Amino acid sequence: MGPKRTRQGKHLYFFLACLILTGVSGCAGFQGVISTPDYWQADQQMAAGHYEAAIDRYREIGRLYPRAADEGLFKIGCIQAHPRNPKKDYGKALESFRQLVAEYPGSAYRVPTDAFIAVLVDLAGREKDLANRDRGAPALKRQVDALERQLDALQKQIEQMKEIDRSREEKRRQTPPRK
Repeated sequence: MGPKRTRQGKHLYFFLACLILTGVSGCAGFQGVISTPDYWQADQQMAAGHYEAAIDRYREIGRLYPRAADEGLFKIGCIQAHPRNPKKDYGKALESFRQLVAEYPGSAYRVPTDAFIAVLVDLAGREKDLANRDRGAPALKRQVDALERQLDALQKQIEQMKEIDRSREEKRRQTPPRK
């Protein structure tokens, strides 16, 4: 049956088997276990003001590293609500934050996400109120203009009445008193 294998030979075969498996499957098989996402490029894009590119990079990271996608979703929501982002969209930011809460309830980003959701809901309500006020503003302006015209007309009438009173007083002084 052949020579008896030595302990060193067994380890050599095990090492070769591991080497072959690693070569066949490559590092991609271990990607979700060993490797971690590199947010550096996306963070640099965001810092440079390239918000759309940063969002695309965070989405790509979320696709490649599903276990770490909560951080990407959080950062995407922050970018979508960023005050300097010319394409900021509070609705999309709210969607990103709500997706994070739904898909990653145990995430380390849960507490700040809940805070952002509360702030964005409040902000959306205030924007809606402002939009309603802006819609009502032209009607109020017309009403104010009409009231100002009425006020001018009333002031003219008061001046005319005062003039009438002055002329009557003048006539009364000029006429001699009756005995």
